[in-house]
Amino acid sequence: MKTAVIAGGNSGIGKAIATALAKKDYQVFIHGRDPAKTKLAVEEIKSASGNNKVDGFAADISVISNIKTLTDEIRNKTNVIDTLVLSTGVILPDYKVTADGLEEGFVIQYLARFAITQLLMQELTNGNARIVVVGAPVIKGAKIFFDNIALKNNFTMVRAMAQEMFANHLMVQEFAKRNPGNKVVMNMAHVGVAKTGIIRHSNFFIRLAVNLFGKSPEKAIENFVYLASNEEVNFSGYFFKKPGDHFVKEKNNYDPGDAERLWEMSMGFISRILPGSNQ
Repeated sequence: MKTAVIAGGNSGIGKAIATALAKKDYQVFIHGRDPAKTKLAVEEIKSASGNNKVDGFAADISVISNIKTLTDEIRNKTNVIDTLVLSTGVILPDYKVTADGLEEGFVIQYLARFAITQLLMQELTNGNARIVVVGAPVIKGAKIFFDNIALKNNFTMVRAMAQEMFANHLMVQEFAKRNPGNKVVMNMAHVGVAKTGIIRHSNFFIRLAVNLFGKSPEKAIENFVYLASNEEVNFSGYFFKKPGDHFVKEKNNYDPGDAERLWEMSMGFISRILPGSNQ
């Protein structure tokens, strides 16, 4: 039986992917922020899939130390991960700073994903894993504010969203460069317009548009399930830009200097929770 870990798997796209993989007889571990909601999601996935090998972990991954606790708990359950889906996400209209001094959306939608990958790398290697990043296209004009990555006195919702998603694209690109043998692969796909909880903090008009025109999560996950489970996915560093069509993909090819700089900065942010750290 293969094992899948879905970060952000207690609702929306993550939960739909978890259910689909459970139906494929994967052992599934989901993560969610709220313990009660995560526990309920586990039972719902079991019921919908007919697979009882589903378990959940609750953690507020906007706090860096909690990410280590989460991954430690996952490692206590398995030493092999065949699939990792990174689906944590939030859209914040207002500026929020975490206990670590970072902008909250940046941590939830990018840095936590980066950290989970790093902390589970041995288990991912053991499983020759496929890592799937839930994302969207790069917003025109997006950049990484290396000298003010927390966006202090420079925050707008669009600016934050643009930085977070661009960071994910750079992560996928740099991961592929640093893992050239494709033993563990990482790819990213566009979720499209889907009715999920990520818009819960958005204004009325955004919520209305999504509710009117968005797909259900179950109809938006085709590419993610393909990337997570199909044996022909033996490539890395691609973005699947057309929801529902896994034949349309492009290689991430942004400034390699930016990709490397962000990677090293991210490693610095999480250095105290990495193996060998004394903190």
